[in-house]
Amino acid sequence: MRKFLLSAALAFISLPGFSQLQWWDSTPDEQGLSLSVQAGFNMSKFMHVERWSSIRPGFNVGVMAEYPILRSLSAKAGLIYTMKGSKGTNDGGFGGDVTTTFSPAYLEIPIMASYRLPVTDNIKVAFDFGPYFAFGIHGKEVIKYSGNGSYAKPTETKYDIFGGDDPSLKRFDLGFQFGPSVTFGDRLSAGLIFDTSLLNISEMGGKVGNFTTMINFGYKFVTF
Repeated sequence: MRKFLLSAALAFISLPGFSQLQWWDSTPDEQGLSLSVQAGFNMSKFMHVERWSSIRPGFNVGVMAEYPILRSLSAKAGLIYTMKGSKGTNDGGFGGDVTTTFSPAYLEIPIMASYRLPVTDNIKVAFDFGPYFAFGIHGKEVIKYSGNGSYAKPTETKYDIFGGDDPSLKRFDLGFQFGPSVTFGDRLSAGLIFDTSLLNISEMGGKVGNFTTMINFGYKFVTF
């Protein structure tokens, strides 16, 4: 198996085009600080708990700053509004089910290193990785019962997910982000980001963490 993987890797990097790549360029980058807007689609769920582990869709939007250090390395930081959460359906008794939906929204600050690799004059690939800090700003926990017997009609109850007398989640979250991206020309980009909690964010007992997959698109609008 090791010989096969090594042979496959050597064959891959010997392909036309890839064999000409310079995988690390330590030349200082003369470009300045740039600002980009980004927006994308989120697919989120809770970790460490089976009861609420179904994917909940959402979105993210924000601003990213990037400062090139070397041609193969830059530093990035941003301020992102992002929707996370999870849902699950369980036996509610009385011949019905209970569906619980958590919809927290955060202001998130990612701070990442970015490894950059030019493939052609107009296409660059990158791999970003680093921590994020998130603060919960609003959200609801919605519990909906659907059944018969003692309940003639479906019932729905909503709670403030971060506040009130009995919050579901802690406001602060700390985690790690990583993922690849592609830049087209000097302004447009598309990326895939994986975002995972490193803390227990549950106020309900037990252990809960956020895990989010983000498909993002960006536009660089200014370079200083």
